[in-house]
Amino acid sequence: MSCAYYCIYQCFYGIAYDIIVKMPTSSNEIRKQIIRYIIYLIFVLGLTALAFYLTIGNKLNSIIETLSQANLWFIFAILAIVIACILFRTIVIFFLTRIFEKKYLFHRAIAIDQVGSLYRMVTPAGIGGHFMEAYTYHRQGVKMSNALSTIAMYSIVYQIVLIIYGVITIIVKKDLVNEIGYVAITFANTGAVNVPLWVLIAIGFTFNTLSIGFILLISYWNGFFKFVRGPIYGLLNKIKILKNVDSSREKLDLTVVTFRENLKTLFKHIPTLLICMVSFFAYITLSYSVPYFCGLSLGNNSVNANFWDSVLLSNFHQMVTCVIPIPGNSVLSELFFLKLFYPASGPSFYETEEIARASLLLWRSLMFIFPLIIACLYTIIYRPRKKVEEVMINENQENQNPQE
Repeated sequence: MSCAYYCIYQCFYGIAYDIIVKMPTSSNEIRKQIIRYIIYLIFVLGLTALAFYLTIGNKLNSIIETLSQANLWFIFAILAIVIACILFRTIVIFFLTRIFEKKYLFHRAIAIDQVGSLYRMVTPAGIGGHFMEAYTYHRQGVKMSNALSTIAMYSIVYQIVLIIYGVITIIVKKDLVNEIGYVAITFANTGAVNVPLWVLIAIGFTFNTLSIGFILLISYWNGFFKFVRGPIYGLLNKIKILKNVDSSREKLDLTVVTFRENLKTLFKHIPTLLICMVSFFAYITLSYSVPYFCGLSLGNNSVNANFWDSVLLSNFHQMVTCVIPIPGNSVLSELFFLKLFYPASGPSFYETEEIARASLLLWRSLMFIFPLIIACLYTIIYRPRKKVEEVMINENQENQNPQE
């Protein structure tokens, strides 16, 4: 989700500019930022606890009994998938960074992934992950311009792969969407409202597509660029969304130029691009298959449960939950997991409600809480060799002596 919001935020607020200007340099600024992220973390964990409580409902005993019978070998398989996902994301970071930093090491790419993952999981829309990735690159001694280009290319490639996966899912599973029919969303005052599933999926897929499509259009269609830069920015300024319209237009100009350069760089390194796309396909496929292995561990015998149905349903889940920028997708993720994998109508992926709810707890614990703990511990213990002050001195010297 964060990659989609990154592309959109780039166009309207110039995230690359903000990272450079708002980069914390003093220990006091860093301390304030850490406190803010700790508050985010507590908020996310609170929401997750609430989601678990709502999931369990009045079925605590039956869910505990179901979980107690879990096959540990499948649990270990899921943990292996979590590690593999980290490695596939790290491979992308490593090869993209190597475009600019030829001596960049793999273990440093792991640090970027883990720090970024932590802050993506605890900040709204995951935007905080990109700020902290840039900051960690900076601490590692990577030039800020190279760091920002790597982050931008990572987002571009991921969104492209996600859109391709979305198209495949919609084509292959359109009949399943019709069979499930609708998703019942319960409101406190109005009761349950039946929302057609295809509407939610269409909104999510459109959001994923427009997030990269918008920046492509604005970068290569001059008429659209002038329209956004002129009337659209003027309107946003009048309704107080953009306060300093001239500054925002300068940021947009910088974003467009940078995006074009990043895209050219990507297509100049086709082997790297292919490695990154294959890695992202593997990462998405593995992470989306976890509900299937959760079911296997709990003895799910539903005829509708198989590996690829898990992957495709999880892709629908991503489309539905990607639009609303809740930190960690807490509550929303759990809600739509049950709506898709154990719907009120149509074929159910899980055999019983107890297995469905227990699988949800297992899936959320192993795919969110466990990676969150790993990322948190890694971020705490990771110490790059270079200090921020040393990096800034080196960059200033390079800027003063460009001929060298």
